[in-house]
Amino acid sequence: MKQLLKLTGLMFVLAMIITSCGGSPESKLVGTWKAQKVETDFDEKFTNPEMLRQVVEMQKETYFKIIDDSTLVIVSPGTTHETKYLLDKDDNSIAYFFDDNPGSINNLGILSEGKIVSESTTPLGTITIYYEKE
Repeated sequence: MKQLLKLTGLMFVLAMIITSCGGSPESKLVGTWKAQKVETDFDEKFTNPEMLRQVVEMQKETYFKIIDDSTLVIVSPGTTHETKYLLDKDDNSIAYFFDDNPGSINNLGILSEGKIVSESTTPLGTITIYYEKE
């Protein structure tokens, strides 16, 4: 009888460990994300190779940290911004906003296959950044 009670207790503890390790989808985002690949599709009339190189390098210097289920810290040379983020579980899009302006939502990107893919349209063309967690 004691062995059955011990076995039941052990099964309960194992079940608790297994279910708690799953975590929320947001908790799987916790960590530091850095640009691994940057693609540009800019109008060649307005750019040159040196300008493209500078744009790509600037994007690679900016990274972000997801601290917990709601805090996102954006780090770029000389500046750091703490924001709040939201993960849309329907389409895996990630958006962020600043506490002092919660009505202004910024798109960070789409979580896809362990990467966050961010696409932006600028006056020069589009830029796509592929972030990976360190």
